[in-house]
Formats: sequence, C-alpha cells, structure tokens
Amino acid sequence: MYQDEVHGSLLSQADRVVDLIYTKYLKGIISYQNITGVETYPYPKEAIREAVLNAISHKNYATLVPIQIRVYDNQIMVANDCVFPGDWTVDDLLGAHKSRPYNPLIANTFFRAGFIEAWGRGIPKKDSCILAGNNIPEYKVKREDITITFKSLYNKNTQDKNLTDKERQILRICKEEKSKQENANLMGYRTIKSIKPDVESLLNKGKLKMSIPDKPKSKNQKYLAPEDKNMD
Repeated sequence: MYQDEVHGSLLSQADRVVDLIYTKYLKGIISYQNITGVETYPYPKEAIREAVLNAISHKNYATLVPIQIRVYDNQIMVANDCVFPGDWTVDDLLGAHKSRPYNPLIANTFFRAGFIEAWGRGIPKKDSCILAGNNIPEYKVKREDITITFKSLYNKNTQDKNLTDKERQILRICKEEKSKQENANLMGYRTIKSIKPDVESLLNKGKLKMSIPDKPKSKNQKYLAPEDKNMD
C-alpha cells in the first residue's frame, strides 16, 4: 500500500497528480497495430484528468480536507468536499447547466490556462470513457461532497493470456452490445473480414454471447462480453 501527497500551486497539482497516477499506480498493456506498439491504460487519461481538475476547481477549501484519490486493482475513486448551489439537484449537476463554479477565480484561471475548454457542459467524462471501452463512471453525490468511481477497462476476460490482442480489444468494445461491423469500424477496419475469425474464436471460448442466439446468422446479430461480477 502506498500513499502520496501532492503540494504546490493548483495549476501544477493537476498535471502532477495525473502523472503520478499513470507512472506509479497504473500499468498499461502493450498491443500492436501492424508494427506499431500501442500502450493502453485501464482508464482514459482525459477522464481522470478532468475529474482531478473539477475536484480542484470545486473543492470547499474551508474544510481543510484534502482531495482523496484511491487507486484499486479494479477502480479509481476521486472524492472531494464541495458546496453545490442550494437550488441544484443531482440531475442538474449531471446534465448541461449554467456555469456556477464554487471557486470562480480558480475555475476562470484554469479556463484561461487552457486546462478546461468550457464550463457548464454537465459531466462529459462519460463520453471519453465510452470511447475508450470503459463503463460509465458512477457518481455518489451529497450536498457537501462528491465521489466519482471509474471502473477498470480490464477484467479477467481481457487479461486472459490465451487471448490475442485483437480478441482483447473486441471484448473491451463489447461491454455493450455491438455488431461485427461496429467492432470493425471502432478497430479501424473497413470490413468484418478482419475480425470475423476473432469473433468466432471468442464465441467458441464462451467469452462472447449473441444477442439473437437462435439465429446466429441474423443481420441484426450483436455480441456482448458477459460482465465479470467479481470485479465490481
């Protein structure tokens, strides 16, 4: 078990925290696209960075309670004390809303420094997680604090040493039902010929399930990787 504290200016803290998470606490998996090595981490860096920036910008510094980030084998949790506008509900927070940061000077500084593109868009971390193949982050919101939980991209299915890199990628994509063509498009292929053998292999190994099992050749067929309940 490790514990680190990050100090310094608020502008420097954000990048230092994210760098620390990805260099000390996370391990990427190397895959290859032709001859090019690609390193994939269990969480999209864009989403983690945004969560850290939001925590710094909206923190209630009067409580003197530090922002807490916990890194587990299967999830990352970002928690901070904050103060929401009295007339806001959880739905207001998660949806698009008028920008009302608790620390407007800090928020404006981050915006001018280019750390944040826009305010009041809701919580766009959902989109970057979906694109990376992760589950949508979970939010636990109270009046004076918020905790965001990111689930790891990898589970026992994707870490199986008997799988190819391409098969692991298909399993990550198929956390939600996807057709062969959708898989091919997301993996950069024009046709399903490049992934058809891999999908068949995963079906035979019991790693994928069909959405229409009684009609395996249906044009509406989609595939889903059963969720590993032990990783929750």
